[in-house]
Amino acid sequence: MFPSRLSKQVAAKAFLATILLSALAGLAGAHIAPQVPLQMVLLYSAAGAVLAFTVLVIATVAVITLMQFILRKGGTDPQWFWFSAEPPGLVQLRQQASRGTVSKAPEH
Repeated sequence: MFPSRLSKQVAAKAFLATILLSALAGLAGAHIAPQVPLQMVLLYSAAGAVLAFTVLVIATVAVITLMQFILRKGGTDPQWFWFSAEPPGLVQLRQQASRGTVSKAPEH
């Protein structure tokens, strides 16, 4: 598998966004529950951010792995699962490919 050039940058942005949103939620939580010390609210907020980020990463990897598995096993684009049939013309292309008579598109 080839590593993406933007993977570190995208991961850093996603982590920063998660931390900032959890800090915002922590500050709102501190106003909702003023008797709880601010340090505890921020600690819980940071723990929630780590948990949320971990869940998002695991879900993303699972979805990407499933889509790659479908494509490797001969499925069409996973987006087509929302429809009741194959894309127009795909059945004919598969039949032609199995017979070895696939014609190339005309060149312009």
